[in-house]
Amino acid sequence: MSGIFAGIVSWLVKYEALALWLEGIALVFIFFLDWRERVSAQTERQQQEDERRLQHTETTAQMEIWRKQIHADSVREIWKALRNFEYFVVHSGKVVVGREFSEDDPEHTYSVYGFKVFQPYLDLQEAFYLSRLVSEPLFEYIKQRMADADSLQRVPDVDSLQKRTQEFHKNWDVYEMAVKLRELS
Repeated sequence: MSGIFAGIVSWLVKYEALALWLEGIALVFIFFLDWRERVSAQTERQQQEDERRLQHTETTAQMEIWRKQIHADSVREIWKALRNFEYFVVHSGKVVVGREFSEDDPEHTYSVYGFKVFQPYLDLQEAFYLSRLVSEPLFEYIKQRMADADSLQRVPDVDSLQKRTQEFHKNWDVYEMAVKLRELS
C-alpha cells in the first residue's frame, strides 16, 4: 500500500506545475463567466428600466388625453346648459313679471326642496358648479351669466323685465359666448 501512496505522491510532485496552471486557467474562466453574467444581468436591468420608462411615458400621454377629453366634455356640458337656458328665456314664454324660474308644470320642471324649478335653470346652476372645475376665469364668466339669469327672476314690472331682457340678450350672444368659453377653458 505504501508503494501506491509513494507513486501518487511522486506523480503529484512531477505534475504540480501543470496542476497550478490548470487551476489558474479555471479561475480565469470562472471570473470570465461571472463577468459575462453580470454584464448580461446589467443589460437586462437596463432594458427593463427603459421599458418601464416607455410605459410610464405612454401612461402619462394616455392620462393627458383622458384629462383633455374630460375637460372638453365639461366645456361641452357648460355650453349646452348656456344654450338651453338662452333658448328657454327667448322661446318658452315662462319668463314673466314677478315669477321665479319655477312653476307647477310637471312636464318641464324638477322638484327641489318642494319648489318646481325649470330644468334649464337647474342645468345652468350645474354648469356654474362645473365651471369651477374647469378654470377660475371660466368660473368667473359663468358667475356673471348666472347673475344675468338671476336678474330675470322676480322682476316687479313689464318695463323692468324688458330692460333686463335686453341686457340679457346683449350678454348672452351665443356666438360671443362660444368664443369666450373657448378662450377661458
